[in-house]
Amino acid sequence: MTPRLAQALCAAVLLCTSLSASALRLLGHARDAATQRYLYTEVHDIVPTADGVIQTALVTYYDAQGKEMARKTLDFRANRTVPVYRLDIPAQGYAEGLSTVRPQVVAFKVDQGQEERKTVTPDEGPVAADAGFNQLLLDLLPQIKAGETVRFNLIVAGRTQSYRFRARKLGDETAAGVPALRVRVEPDSMLRMVVAPIELVYDAKGTRLLNYLGVSNILDPATGQVFKKVLISYGGRTPAEARLPDGIDASPR
Repeated sequence: MTPRLAQALCAAVLLCTSLSASALRLLGHARDAATQRYLYTEVHDIVPTADGVIQTALVTYYDAQGKEMARKTLDFRANRTVPVYRLDIPAQGYAEGLSTVRPQVVAFKVDQGQEERKTVTPDEGPVAADAGFNQLLLDLLPQIKAGETVRFNLIVAGRTQSYRFRARKLGDETAAGVPALRVRVEPDSMLRMVVAPIELVYDAKGTRLLNYLGVSNILDPATGQVFKKVLISYGGRTPAEARLPDGIDASPR
């Protein structure tokens, strides 16, 4: 259970911030946190409304050589923090997601041809799933900045159930040349003993995610296991060692 639950924290961090209608593509650059070896690139293609509200998104993951590793589709139109979504990792024979979010949340996973589908009923309080987690955290950021510990439910499709999590401020810093805030997210239960926390860095204005530090939701092709600790930076210049397919603009946004 532990790897899938920890992976869900990474899967939940899609760069969904305040967008203009013209800002449709955002990139994430993932490195091994210990060695700094470049691992993969996330390409987020986002369809917002004219005033920047996210409607749908496609996230494509490419390894360091530019080969597609995984793909995820998201639809936020029914719920901005609990999207309908599907993640496919073909090489592992794995898929997961939420097939419906209204009137009930139905989670599914497919592992080596074996499918599990279940209705999930979270506890009372704020709730998020996958990329909606980042949107919920942005909503709660003023409380976090004020020193509060915020609590919420995270639906984990890979486990077809919901878990309690909490987030708190670790401190202020500078990241990507701007004032920033570091936030720690961890289970709000004894699962803290077995599920490693993640750390997120947001700009101090509370408009966008800058960095992610923690377990990856992508598997290392060499081992078949998750990358245990990655540092993902969002925006900025694409590293020289990253390869992307023709047609993908890697210039800073």
